[in-house]
Amino acid sequence: MPPSFVQLLLMAQLDFGIHYSCQSPDGDWDELYRATLEQASLAEELGYQSLFVAEHHFLPDGWIPAPTVFLGGLAAVTDSMRIGTDVIVLPLHHPLEIAEHAAVLDNLSGGNFHLGVSIGWRDEEFEAFGVDKRERVKRTVEGIELIRALLTEENVSYSGDLFAVDELTVMPRPVQSSIPIWYGGQSPPAIRRAARMADGWVISPIETYDELQEEVRIYREALDEYGRSYDEVWKPLRREAYVAADDQTAWEEVGEALLYEYRDVYGDYDDAGHSFDVDDTDSAIGALQQHAEDRFIVGSPETAIRELERYQDAFDIDEVLLRMHFPGLEIEHATKSMRLIAEEVMPHFEE
Repeated sequence: MPPSFVQLLLMAQLDFGIHYSCQSPDGDWDELYRATLEQASLAEELGYQSLFVAEHHFLPDGWIPAPTVFLGGLAAVTDSMRIGTDVIVLPLHHPLEIAEHAAVLDNLSGGNFHLGVSIGWRDEEFEAFGVDKRERVKRTVEGIELIRALLTEENVSYSGDLFAVDELTVMPRPVQSSIPIWYGGQSPPAIRRAARMADGWVISPIETYDELQEEVRIYREALDEYGRSYDEVWKPLRREAYVAADDQTAWEEVGEALLYEYRDVYGDYDDAGHSFDVDDTDSAIGALQQHAEDRFIVGSPETAIRELERYQDAFDIDEVLLRMHFPGLEIEHATKSMRLIAEEVMPHFEE
């Protein structure tokens, strides 16, 4: 049997996971998906503990729009790794649908599924799905309440403003008695919501170290208010990462792919990224490097160890979820980074 969520909390070592988005500016998703499944199998051999997938829709490079479908593929090529969503945009879905997907994935993974959710933020997604964005908080709160009940109880009756069921039992039953539910969000209300409702708060990759200090303070205070402890919740940290022999080589290899992500994909969203709108690529990458300080983990194994130690010491994180493949980057480069981290970084954090 896999370790329970409580047992995981008692383990002092830092877990390492991989975060996938499977973006392809060239549109070769069939090749990328197959290569990603092969890489995921290798990740398990190298000692990574988890694989996580996020949800986005209608981005031109095809960020995974169906994370639970993709996780079924990852469960099929791994034996004991934890798999999960980081995150599903919950207001776009009916909670019953997500509960059923979670139960199936928990069985496929042998009781190793984690469900991460958030309220979402892209107008295009809400408009296309016909969901009133003004309802996203209520849809998320009721969704979490209903999903948790459906995954832990039978003959569930629930009556909310938006969702209702009467003596309903989800089948198949999940392996875990309570599938961990994580919540992602960076605003103070979202952080407080995570403290009140979730088993873990997903720390995003876009905040600086100083910004995280303030957010963790809010989280701790909210947990205290709700009669909970910082020690009883799982604390996963999401970071953009790429490791090579030295800092310069790392940026030479991953710089253009990261620039594409943060200028061409996220650049249109002022609250998520920066335009890096300068005349030449080298200058733009230089601006991105400045933006990456205190945010990304790009550099040598020594740089990665130093940065991860700082996060672990300050925030007592339990797990780091590293995205190492970026749109346009050869997956062989991401695999090389993955190997270096496994061989030269992960051993430093083992007991």
